[in-house]
Amino acid sequence: MKFAGKKILIIIDRFGLGILFLMVGVTFVAAVLEAIPPGPAEFGIIGSAVIETFTSDAQDSKGFAKIMHVLVTVALGWAVIKVYMATAGYRWDSLMARHVERNHVVIMAGQSTETKSDISQMKQVRGTDKLTDQSALAIDIALELAQKHKVVLSIPDLHSSQLAKLWSVGVKVLKDDVDLPELLQATGVKRAKMLIAMRNAYPENITLTRAALSESLDNRALQCKCMIAPINAKQGVRLEDYLEDESLARVRVFNESELIARRIIRDNPPDSHIAQTNQIVHVLLIGFGSVGQSIAVHLARTGRYLSDENPKITIVDQHVESRWQQAVKIYPTLPDWLKVERMESRIEDIQEEHAAKWLQDDWPITMVYVCTKNELANLRIARLLLRALDKHTVQNVSNVQVITLDPPGGCVLGEFSKREDNKKRFKLFSLARSDDQGKNSPLDTNLMTETDDKCAIALHEDYCKTEDARLAKNPSQLRKPAHKSWHQLAETYRDANRSAADHIKIKLRAVGRTVSSSSDDVAAPLTKDEIELLAQMEHKRWWAERSLDGWKYAPVRNNALKHHPDMVPYHELNEETKDYDRKSVTKMIEIEAGKGGFLVKSPG
Repeated sequence: MKFAGKKILIIIDRFGLGILFLMVGVTFVAAVLEAIPPGPAEFGIIGSAVIETFTSDAQDSKGFAKIMHVLVTVALGWAVIKVYMATAGYRWDSLMARHVERNHVVIMAGQSTETKSDISQMKQVRGTDKLTDQSALAIDIALELAQKHKVVLSIPDLHSSQLAKLWSVGVKVLKDDVDLPELLQATGVKRAKMLIAMRNAYPENITLTRAALSESLDNRALQCKCMIAPINAKQGVRLEDYLEDESLARVRVFNESELIARRIIRDNPPDSHIAQTNQIVHVLLIGFGSVGQSIAVHLARTGRYLSDENPKITIVDQHVESRWQQAVKIYPTLPDWLKVERMESRIEDIQEEHAAKWLQDDWPITMVYVCTKNELANLRIARLLLRALDKHTVQNVSNVQVITLDPPGGCVLGEFSKREDNKKRFKLFSLARSDDQGKNSPLDTNLMTETDDKCAIALHEDYCKTEDARLAKNPSQLRKPAHKSWHQLAETYRDANRSAADHIKIKLRAVGRTVSSSSDDVAAPLTKDEIELLAQMEHKRWWAERSLDGWKYAPVRNNALKHHPDMVPYHELNEETKDYDRKSVTKMIEIEAGKGGFLVKSPG
């Protein structure tokens, strides 16, 4: 009921003019019938009645003709009414956002008129590296966050149907495309608790972040989330070049594709049913846009399994060769950590015989990720793969699941995922929507509360304690670049800790363990051989993660040149470094177990 007034405005704006014309037509026919004299209705008499009604004067008319003239007058004034209806709700939202709202979340999306031509030129130059419009994602984020937070959304281009959804959950919407300083004032950033900057041109997001944290706005409680896309831009941006340490502590850089990749692999691990075997992980990846590329990179970072073999990834995409080269240009060592098979094909051209071939591979598929941003293409390929899996009788693919991305603004995949016959093998992943059980959406977990980083932060804090002890014993030694508080840490080191945290469950699965706090369970601590095995896995994971970040082997460590002497196979390390890895994995598992938790044998 709270937002019913805005809904009424939208209904009037959308259907009012049509209803008015319908009423004019009905009353015109009624007035003509009323003007026909009693007796036989000849053609000439009817024509005279039509002309008389049409040319009648509003003051002298009576009956239905009078009503018709009133409706015509209203219809002629509709342009003024329509403009008012289209702006009344926005004016109210603008007033509330600028002067009333407090402790709210501000989302800034879209693009300014000054950057539209630049973005168009950049799209032509970049080719496959497209700059995508963030508006659809921003709307999904606003709808999701409005369940728990007050939200102000600034978005220049918005359809009335989307507006109805946003208003229905209490989102304040601003459509004015003004200068960025004025935009900060209009959205009430001075009193907000969070700014999510996701304009299409990432320099604007950095500008917004810098301005929002300025002393002139004096909002020391404000947290900022700064979107930087595409991925190669994020790799090259160092926020410390634009922000002071005290401001940097309140900013998190994020990239939609990387968030999706991290969560989709962690929540749906490709090793889940082969973790304690030497079978090679084989991922079928349909679509190699920004999300697909991020999944490949994340798999290269964390894909260190019991088999000690690099995971295999079969990539299917219309532009797979050019996009693979694009990914390798950003991450030159990517081919060192993945076995890659590429198939250049339109998604629409994939048939069941292709699926059958993939399922009969020498290294059977263990997981499927369908991640185009076309939900109909995702639906088609998911149905095709599910049919192929149902026909396939080989035991080693019986547990394969199809994980499909739900693009922003999608609607058909949600219905498909709820079908009973799909629930065992099909899962739908959305960055900005809660699941059917009402749990936090990945976006709310990742950006709003950052509970997703809890383990990564704990790992980093333990590292800092170790470094504190080292410096206490040797005060003359230099402080390492990562030896800072989490909030002052450069994003590359935060990502390194996230990779380490995400790999903990892979390690536990490899040795058949899980964490429990139930008194009914029997503790199953790790053996010496298992700790040694996990130390080897951790070293190779660290090596892959550092390699993808640009580090190389050298006999002497040099942080400036990204040289490290430990980037060699585990058996070539000295005993001191091996012992460091052993202690690291032991500490990781302690952190994962938490207070009162302990390791037990995994069910089955």
